[in-house]
Amino acid sequence: MKRKRRETGLGVDRTVYDADIYDGLNDFTHDLPFYLELARKARGPVLELCCGSGRITLPLLRAGVKVTGVDFTGSMLAAARKKAALEGLGGAFVRGDMRKARLGKKFKLVFIPFNSLQNTYALGDVEKVFATVRAHLAPGGLFQFDIFNPSIEYMVKMSKLHKGRYRFTTPEGKKVVIDEVCRYDSAAQVNRATWIHHIDGGRPVAQRLDMRCFYPLEMDALLKYNGFRVLARYGGYDKRPFDSSSMKQIYVCRAVRP
Repeated sequence: MKRKRRETGLGVDRTVYDADIYDGLNDFTHDLPFYLELARKARGPVLELCCGSGRITLPLLRAGVKVTGVDFTGSMLAAARKKAALEGLGGAFVRGDMRKARLGKKFKLVFIPFNSLQNTYALGDVEKVFATVRAHLAPGGLFQFDIFNPSIEYMVKMSKLHKGRYRFTTPEGKKVVIDEVCRYDSAAQVNRATWIHHIDGGRPVAQRLDMRCFYPLEMDALLKYNGFRVLARYGGYDKRPFDSSSMKQIYVCRAVRP
C-alpha cells in the first residue's frame, strides 16, 4: 500500500528569512527604478509592507523619500536598521504583521513588494491585508504590489529536483548552494517549494517556501470586492503590458471611497 504523504502547515521556514542568506540571494536592482518613480510621484510619505532587510527601502531613503518599513521578522528588521544607521538614514522600521498593523498614520503610497502577498494563504487573511492597506492610504493614495503570474508548465518543470539552482556567497562570506523542488497543491492553490540549503558544505537543511497562487481574474475580483480600482497591471517593471507570457503581475490600484 502506498503511504499517504503527511502534510504540514503552510508557511515559510526560518532559514528562508535569515537576513544574511536573503541578502546574498536577493541582490538584484532591476525593480528599483520602478519603485523610485512611483514613490516620487506619490509626493508624500510611503509605507512598505514586508520591507525585509531594506533592499528597496534603503534606496528610497537615499533618494529622499520618507519611508516607513513594516516587517514581522526580527532578523530582517535588525539588518535593515543596521544598514540604515551605518548610512545615517532616518527611515522608520516597525515590527508588525501586515494583517493587523495599525500605525495611526496615512500614506500617499502603500506597497507590498517581491511576491510577499503570496505568503498569505487564507482568503480571510488576504482581506485583512487589504483592510490594512485601506486603513493607511491617504485620500487619492496608491496601492502597489506584485505577484507571480501562475504557470502550470513552470510548476510541472519544477516538480523534479533542481540541484544547485541558486549559488551565491553571503555578505559575511558563507558559500550557499540551494537545491529546489516544488509540488503544486491544487486544493490550497499553493506552490509548495522546498529549498534545500547547503551552507559552507554543511549538512543539508530543507526549508519550506509555500507560495499562494493568485490567478489574474481571481485577483481582479479580490481587489474589486475589497474596495480597490485597478489603475494599471504590468507584466514587468519596465511597464510592459501584461499578457499570458508575463512572469509577473504588477498592480497599481486606488481605493474606492464610499
